Amino acid sequence: MMKLELTRRLLDLKAHQASGEQMPCPRCGGMNMKTPLEHNALSRYTDLYICDDCGMTEALLDMMRNPLPLDQWTALKESRGQLDSKALSMKELTDQVLSQQVVELRRLHSAWVHRAEGDRFEAYRDQALKSCPGLVDLWENPFCAVYLARDGRVLVRFRWSEGKSEIAVDTLPST
Repeated sequence: MMKLELTRRLLDLKAHQASGEQMPCPRCGGMNMKTPLEHNALSRYTDLYICDDCGMTEALLDMMRNPLPLDQWTALKESRGQLDSKALSMKELTDQVLSQQVVELRRLHSAWVHRAEGDRFEAYRDQALKSCPGLVDLWENPFCAVYLARDGRVLVRFRWSEGKSEIAVDTLPST
């Protein structure tokens, strides 16, 4: 997305928030924004309110110096294949990811482990977001695919061990 278009879309979102319009979190797309708007987290990267979960995620990624680029926010992304993961339970979503997306995620993990010097993680994140419907974030360290389900989050973590990609799945119920 070009910088001018990104700026225009950010200003549009800011205007919608300033008008008091009830809207999804611009970062994750979840319908979990509180009212009044000021009771939500303020993004570390732009003057927009985001849900508390995204605020916590931003803080953790900032600590790891691995922020999610603004053009990867749900409200700012280019259109891609869609999966209404928030309509699925954590179990249903886990089953779907393991049966339909784990091969692509393993491929990307292996490519990242064997990357050329100077490769940027954002290219791998972009590819994952385009090829894995329902994915809301991909973390670099640990390499982890993040999904939002109806009843919580599904994290698919990867590590490289003995020449292969190993996975672990964590489910974090909503509180």
